[in-house]
Amino acid sequence: MSEKRLTEESRYAGLALAEEELVARVAWCYYHDGLTQNDIGERLGLPRLKISRLLEKGRQSGVIRVQINSRYEGCLALETALQQRFGLKIARVLPALNSPPMNIRLGIGAAQSLMGMLAPGQLLAVGFGEATMSCLQHLSGFISAQQVRLVTLSGGVGPYMTGIGQLDAACRVSMIPAPLRVSSPQVAEILRRESSVQDVIMAASAADVAVVGIGAVDQRRDATILRAGYISEGEQLMYARKGAVGDILGYFLQADGQQVDGLAIHQELLGVTLEELVQLPAVVGVAGGTEKAQAIYAALVGQHINGLVTEETTARAVLELAH
Repeated sequence: MSEKRLTEESRYAGLALAEEELVARVAWCYYHDGLTQNDIGERLGLPRLKISRLLEKGRQSGVIRVQINSRYEGCLALETALQQRFGLKIARVLPALNSPPMNIRLGIGAAQSLMGMLAPGQLLAVGFGEATMSCLQHLSGFISAQQVRLVTLSGGVGPYMTGIGQLDAACRVSMIPAPLRVSSPQVAEILRRESSVQDVIMAASAADVAVVGIGAVDQRRDATILRAGYISEGEQLMYARKGAVGDILGYFLQADGQQVDGLAIHQELLGVTLEELVQLPAVVGVAGGTEKAQAIYAALVGQHINGLVTEETTARAVLELAH
């Protein structure tokens, strides 16, 4: 090997060594000493852009390894996994805690997520359910301040009042003036032709963001739609025998995310249909509890929602179903 080549290789090795040392020094200043990139640049006599590139090179090469010691670490990893597996616009996973009750925690998490999604004056469409009503309660100040308009996605006043009743009197709320479910498809068809019903459903179908609960057949008597009296225990058992695992807005889904065929209730509901729901830009499902894992998975694989707020144990169960 020529002397010239040896000299060049030595020079390149020296440069590489110098850069590795520089990466280490920059990383130490940034992560250990808490200096800004500008401060480091001044200390080392380098431009800020060079500091930024050295930090990125350190991360890519493995010289810099960031360890996050927090109860939220697992939640953040689960959020990434959910977004990648189901192509979600937003995923929020809350730590598994014993208190406060899950629906309250889910409501707080959903409210915080929606604050980042809603612009002033936009239209928020809301489905029924305990978690979604908790979300409204914690979103009330934001709704007032940002003049966000509200519209219900389904009929029925009672299931919505725990949330809407907490809002400022000045909040603009449009509710479908009809029950969630009526006695027959014929009655439902007549009511759908009423202009007062049509107008609200059309408004809900044009919302900027929707937030919906996800019910599960495995909840049995705890299911909101059953406790509210919209279905009977006998109907719930029959739906399960036909393959239903859960519902969104009263529309029951199979494990593969498809709507269960041949259920009379689907012709007796008043509100936005699942076909209309998926046309909205953002539909955030809010649900937690391992008994809801199958129903949440069905909502995801059926692409009825493109956002999810849930808790850690539930998220793990949903991802296990995806494997």
